Amino acid sequence: MGDDDDDDDDAYEYVSYKSPKTIMAETFYHFCRGALYGAAFGLVTPFYEVGTKGAILEAKTGIFKPAPVLGSLSSVPSNAIIFGSLLAVQRFACKSVEYLRGKQDPWNDVFGCFVAYPYYQTCLTKHAVGHNRVVGGMVVLSIAFANIP
Repeated sequence: MGDDDDDDDDAYEYVSYKSPKTIMAETFYHFCRGALYGAAFGLVTPFYEVGTKGAILEAKTGIFKPAPVLGSLSSVPSNAIIFGSLLAVQRFACKSVEYLRGKQDPWNDVFGCFVAYPYYQTCLTKHAVGHNRVVGGMVVLSIAFANIP
């Protein structure tokens, strides 16, 4: 009887990703979640946005003077896209590996972090303009993909 109970428990095992569509939905959800985190950080960040008067003054004088809270609203969109895309890349890699392996464990998350770090190093530091265009396109494609019957 004990063996039958174990088989019944396996029948109800939590399987979170059975199709690529659910992986895309999870990725888009984490993009939106990261964008909210980034927007909140952008509201209270002590750094001025690149190219603003505060940033130029800081570069000329070499003296760091923190931006006032809600004083750097122009940094909200850039912080939102950075945080959103980092979370989306991490989650996409993590859940894709989980789908391919058919196994949910912490190693999937570790793999996602190892993918997110080089992504940050190459896309968000050296090629920011191209990155923003690609992320915008991916958001549009995700919404279109979610609406395919």
